[in-house]
Amino acid sequence: MSPRSKEQFEEIREASQRKIFDASLELFGTKGYEATSIALIAKKAGISKGLIYNYFDSKEALLQAMVDDLVSVGDDMIEKIWSDDPAKTLENLIQSIFEWFRQNENLNRLLIGLSTQVGKFQFVHDMAKGKMDGYLIMLEGLLQEIGFEDYQTEARILGTLFDGIALHHMLMKEDYPLDEVERMLIKKYCMKP
Repeated sequence: MSPRSKEQFEEIREASQRKIFDASLELFGTKGYEATSIALIAKKAGISKGLIYNYFDSKEALLQAMVDDLVSVGDDMIEKIWSDDPAKTLENLIQSIFEWFRQNENLNRLLIGLSTQVGKFQFVHDMAKGKMDGYLIMLEGLLQEIGFEDYQTEARILGTLFDGIALHHMLMKEDYPLDEVERMLIKKYCMKP
């Protein structure tokens, strides 16, 4: 058997990290960050604790890597929604956010849980503030181009609605009228006032 190439080692590393992230996400999202140990993550991922510590110095370092990974996913999502028409861009954004709600239950639980402990993890606060400030500016620009008079306040309201919808959907699951709310937001915000 020939020695593994640098690319093969990188693929193995990425696959191992993905297993760790997936197991952590499920456990953090269902049991909570505090109640989840590295040993429990290793068991869920089907790997050794030592392998986790090979990649991450601590459970908090693992969480920070997961948050960093999430930021890059969000940035990729924003790039894919862009259109020359600001109303279409906002519609794409709303649809992407609602699709995210539908497909990422454990991640949404984790994010909501972390948001209630923002003082505990400075990196979560810093990431959230930086990203939210950027998203708010983007929303303001889109709403201004669409023709909203008080686009700054509307952007804050829309951002707050997304947070509330995520929480209600998490709590009520299939009893929350997600499709109806999505259609209403598109109608309200993506058509010139």
